Amino acid sequence: MIASRSISRRIALLVLGVGGTLSVAALAAGAGRAAPDATAIVSPAPADLPDTLAFEVEYAGIGAEGIDLIWRGAAAGSVPARVTIRMEYAGRTEDRAMPVWPVNVWLFYSADNYRSSFAAELSGSMSWHTGELRASGLVSDGPWRLVPLEQRIQLRRPGLAGTVTVVFLPRLALSDALAAGF
Repeated sequence: MIASRSISRRIALLVLGVGGTLSVAALAAGAGRAAPDATAIVSPAPADLPDTLAFEVEYAGIGAEGIDLIWRGAAAGSVPARVTIRMEYAGRTEDRAMPVWPVNVWLFYSADNYRSSFAAELSGSMSWHTGELRASGLVSDGPWRLVPLEQRIQLRRPGLAGTVTVVFLPRLALSDALAAGF
């Protein structure tokens, strides 16, 4: 019995030794290779930013955290993408029953490639009587970071499907809107 354990250990050590030797040999062989060209690592400049994006969304329910209302959709056209919009009520608890809500909105535009994808953080209002959400802010992540935009959603029936229009604004237009208290 003791002899069989000794043989098993010797075989295991042999296998580990051979595996370790092959690993070191593979690393040594790779050490002679040239590093990848730095220009191959850097992504190219972002694609041209369209003036407007339009797409349809469907109400997807309340977020897992129990706070955000979520809409999802797919954008077609020159910049196809999967879209998620998260909206949170930004007012006082006692005003939640009001027909117009102050809201914070997050727009996630996930295109087929990184150069056309972005995330935006917006603030605005949601009118439950008309079904219109209107918010403005900045692209917070992606190649178009800090580009101002306005998002409008017109719900066909409040709380359900709707049409979204995203308009990219010149920087001056957003500055004027913020100064006017929009």
